[in-house]
Amino acid sequence: MSKVYRVYVEKRKENAVEAEAIKNQLIEELGMNQIESLSIVHRYDVQGVSEEVLNEAIPTILSEPMVDDVYLEDYDSKDAKVFAIEFLPGQYDQRADSTEQCFMLLTGSASVKVKCAKVFIINGNVSDEDIKNVQNFLINPVDQRLAS
Repeated sequence: MSKVYRVYVEKRKENAVEAEAIKNQLIEELGMNQIESLSIVHRYDVQGVSEEVLNEAIPTILSEPMVDDVYLEDYDSKDAKVFAIEFLPGQYDQRADSTEQCFMLLTGSASVKVKCAKVFIINGNVSDEDIKNVQNFLINPVDQRLAS
C-alpha cells in the first residue's frame, strides 16, 4: 500500500466567490448573522504517486497558483468550527474522477486514487446547534455525508 498524501487547497480571500456566496446564503436563508467568515477548502487524498509527482501536480492539477493557497498534510483552522462533506461511497465524484484522469495523463499510470472532500471553516459566535443547521442545509443526504 503506497502512502496517502493529503493536500488542502483554498482560494485566497479575494477570489473566494463560492465561500462568500454560501456565507451570504446562510445569513439570508437561515438568519445566521453571527457568522463572521466562512472559508471553503478542498481536501484531496492522493494515493499511488511519488512525492516528486505530487509536487509537480500541485501547481498544475490540484491548484491554480495565482488564486489558491496550498497546505500539505495539515490545515490550521485555529478556533473555528470545522466540518467536511464528501460523496457517499458509490456516488460519482466529478472532482475526484477528473483529478485521477489528470494524474493518469501526467504519470501514464491508472493506479492513482484520489478522494475529495469539501471542508467548511466557520468563524463567529456559532453554537454546535447552528453548525448542525448549516450541515443540514448544505448536505444532500441522497449522495453526501459528513466526512471524517
